[in-house]
Parts: sequence; C-alpha cells; structure tokens
Amino acid sequence: MKNVNDLDKIIIIASRVAAKRRGMSISVAKNLLLLGTEPTRANATLFHCQQTPQKLEEV
Repeated sequence: MKNVNDLDKIIIIASRVAAKRRGMSISVAKNLLLLGTEPTRANATLFHCQQTPQKLEEV
C-alpha cells in the first residue's frame, strides 16, 4: 500500500505543477496524467469536449 500512496502523491504534485504552468485546472491535469497523455491545452480542450454531453441536433 505504501507504493500506491507514493504514486498518488507523485501524480498530485505533477498535476499541480502542470496545471500552474499550463493554465488549467488541477483535476483536468490529473485526469490527463492518469490517462497517460501529456497535459497540454490542446489535450485539455479535447478532454473537456469529450466530458460535456453533446446536444442532439433537430433535423
């Protein structure tokens, strides 16, 4: 369990640093790191678009 706690602490610290440097929220940076992608603005935008439900267009 000690390794899991250490890993979680590392991810939290890395997400805080990435969020501060790249101007995004800590939660988005953490989610991107957990997905294995680089926490950039482009990836944050794509992640946000995938998380928000799309409205159905009327035909």
